[in-house]
Amino acid sequence: MTENGTSSECNKKGTLTFCSWNVNGINEPVKRGKVIAHLKSLHADVVFLQETHLKNDAHCKIRAKWIGQVFHSKFPSKARGAAVIIRKNVPFLHKSTIADKEGRFVIVIGEIQSLPITLLNIYGPNKDEPDFFKKTFDLIPDISTTNLIMGSDFNLVLDTYLDR
Repeated sequence: MTENGTSSECNKKGTLTFCSWNVNGINEPVKRGKVIAHLKSLHADVVFLQETHLKNDAHCKIRAKWIGQVFHSKFPSKARGAAVIIRKNVPFLHKSTIADKEGRFVIVIGEIQSLPITLLNIYGPNKDEPDFFKKTFDLIPDISTTNLIMGSDFNLVLDTYLDR
């Protein structure tokens, strides 16, 4: 799990905090509750969750008073899944979402205080599939007109000797 920044007081200074976490499934209500409670304690403004294992429209289970918006890739079985959660106090204006039908990524396009932003969350395949990454990155809107922020579990290593 990665966390950046400190409490939501950062928002008063105009900064956002981000968190990216492979949760290895949050179908079970007790685990889902613990994950959501821990995320709240981190005071993250934008959260990227990978391997949610939520079926189709089950992303509605990711709810809490502090959560404002949830975007999730849909998959027909309890596997894969990528979600982007945005805290209620973040002034995010949603424009569009591109969600992978295989549950591998979700791209959320919008604005925060008139600043164009693209949020990309990837749960990569467990085997080497360079075409997956090329096709996914090709879906990102014109990068010169937006700020790209990405959370991910790429499920791959750069150096097989060092990264094992």
